[in-house]
Amino acid sequence: MKHLIALGLVAGLLVSAAPAAAQSYYQKEASLYLELFGNGGELSFNFERFVGEHVALRTGIGVTGAAYRKGYVVPFGASFFLGAGRHKIEIGGGGAWIDFDNNGTDRVIFDLKEDQVVANGVFGYRFIGDYGLTYRLAFTPAYTKDGFEGMAGAAFGYSF
Repeated sequence: MKHLIALGLVAGLLVSAAPAAAQSYYQKEASLYLELFGNGGELSFNFERFVGEHVALRTGIGVTGAAYRKGYVVPFGASFFLGAGRHKIEIGGGGAWIDFDNNGTDRVIFDLKEDQVVANGVFGYRFIGDYGLTYRLAFTPAYTKDGFEGMAGAAFGYSF
């Protein structure tokens, strides 16, 4: 009789735990995304690796040429995520190495004069869907040799 009661308790626990397991959010381990403006210049391709549930490290390669002088950008940084599930608030920081083309002065909005390492921050919203769709809208201020630049960016990609 004791075995039957124990088997009934185990079966009851498994049945009650099954719906919770089916509804739980699958934590993604990495992301690949394109970012317009933001940390990586005007257009960048980024790889991000999640370290635990709330921290991610990222790097990428980007280009400039319309709002900034022509050049290449290598963004890097880390972010901390607040929230559970698919909707998250992202807070982070990092930097970017910028290598500009030094052929004259282009007619651009932000005319940074020389190659430099820029410090930047991230404050935004991130959505990571169950099937991998990822997007981010963020305020990404930068501190350059020429001073503070308030910037923003949008990213679209895939998490896996």
